[in-house]
Amino acid sequence: MPDYRPHHIHLMSHDAMAAGAFYERMFGAELVASKGANGLPRANMMLGDQIILISTVTENVTQAASGPHSCLGLDHIGIAVDDLPAAIADLEAKGAEFLMRPRGERARIAFLKGPDFVTIELVQTT
Repeated sequence: MPDYRPHHIHLMSHDAMAAGAFYERMFGAELVASKGANGLPRANMMLGDQIILISTVTENVTQAASGPHSCLGLDHIGIAVDDLPAAIADLEAKGAEFLMRPRGERARIAFLKGPDFVTIELVQTT
C-alpha cells in the first residue's frame, strides 16, 4: 500500500497576500509570495511542518460560513499550542477576534476568526 501523509492545506481568498499576512502576524508563519496557476498572487506559507497555500480567486467566487462546523469542505484549521491562555492573550493583543473561548476548567480549545471565512481552532496539546 502507498504511504499517504498530509502535504498541504490550500485556501482561497480574494486577497491571498493579505490573508497570508494574517497568518504571518498571528502565528509566525513563514510567508513567500508567488503566483497561482491562474496567474494571480498566491501566498505560500510554512507553519511549523505544515504547508499552507492561499490562492487569489476572483470576486465572483464566494462561500460563507457562520462559524465552526457550519460549512461543507474546509471547516477549520487546527493549530497546536502548549499554553492556551497565553496564546489567547497573545492573539488578542494582535487583534484576533475569538468566536469561541474555552469553556470549563478542562477545556483545551478555542476558535478564532481568520480571513476569508476560515475558522482557526487552537488546541492545547500539553
